[in-house]
Amino acid sequence: MRKSRTVIWVSLLVALALVVAACSDGGGGATSTTATTLAGEATTAPPGELQKVTFALTNQRAIQYYPYYLADYLGYYEAEGLDVETVIVSGSGATVQQLVAGNADIGHPSAPATAQAVSQGQCLKQPYTYAHVNVYGLATPADSGIETLQDLQDKVVGVSEPGGGEIIMVRAVLAGVGLAENVDYTIAAVGEGGPLTVQALQNGDAQAYSSSIFDVASVEANGMPLRQLLPDEFRYFPSNSIVVTCDYYEANKDIVTRFARAVAKATVFGEANPDAAWEITKTYEPELFEDEALARAIWDVTVDMITPPPALADAPLGSHYYEGWNAYLAFATQGTEEEGALPPDSVDVNEVLTDELIGEINNFDRAAVEAEAGAFPGVG
Repeated sequence: MRKSRTVIWVSLLVALALVVAACSDGGGGATSTTATTLAGEATTAPPGELQKVTFALTNQRAIQYYPYYLADYLGYYEAEGLDVETVIVSGSGATVQQLVAGNADIGHPSAPATAQAVSQGQCLKQPYTYAHVNVYGLATPADSGIETLQDLQDKVVGVSEPGGGEIIMVRAVLAGVGLAENVDYTIAAVGEGGPLTVQALQNGDAQAYSSSIFDVASVEANGMPLRQLLPDEFRYFPSNSIVVTCDYYEANKDIVTRFARAVAKATVFGEANPDAAWEITKTYEPELFEDEALARAIWDVTVDMITPPPALADAPLGSHYYEGWNAYLAFATQGTEEEGALPPDSVDVNEVLTDELIGEINNFDRAAVEAEAGAFPGVG
């Protein structure tokens, strides 16, 4: 067993400050070692020496990302020659900021945050799709009297935090029914599904809540029944996945491949022995498992998220669901930019998604991993 170092970057302001620092080096060059790599210098470690990789996750909810923790615990990263440091960043927007600044090598932002950055001129690549089900939900207390999206006229929609990726979706969804932010409704940060979020909904500080589907599930687990407002057609909108800058991708395809391969192996292990996956993940964040009913609910949501749509049932791990991306982009470009819409034709899905590494990522003995899972001796 090998436990990775985990660092928490909790503030979007810190993230923005790091971006400024990375971009203000006299002649405009980056000063950190990682940023130098992003500029095009390949990181080739001597034989037998692990190559360091900084991996940014959007929150500390270990269950949501359990294959990444399995890859660490089971030594899959190390077997691929990698020393992975996991950093926790406050939201998808901040994760993209860290990638662009060169403070993280590989990130795991939501698709809306990725698309927003690309529409603003950043060059990002998604070489491996981790989750296929829309990570964001939109719900209202069951007794609120709100039945439809149109009923959010003159209401407050609560979100997790100011940089949350769900804000892009909320603006686009409500623009689609003719509601504009700060004209027909307002957005307020009310937390990530815990008691503060429940209190905001109970007190009427917010009449609806949008955040990750995990946060929405947490609200219900905290005793508040909810009514879902997001239509079914949004189910396979793209979700969180492995993302890197174009510069890092071109300079470090081998590292990206090996990182994703370790995750693919861990995914197979988790499918073959979910009980072992549960126990391993618990060692990384035991407090999350203290309420087993809540932990199980989050686990079930995660398993659903990473299960490919029927069209990809027999596809290699990490394959992209282009139909979902195209549907999302068609939706997200509706309305005006002031309403939160992406500029038309500002995101070329065929430039963001790449299948180039999928074959090599899946170049491992799946049966051997399944056998290892079946014979796993337990967590010690």
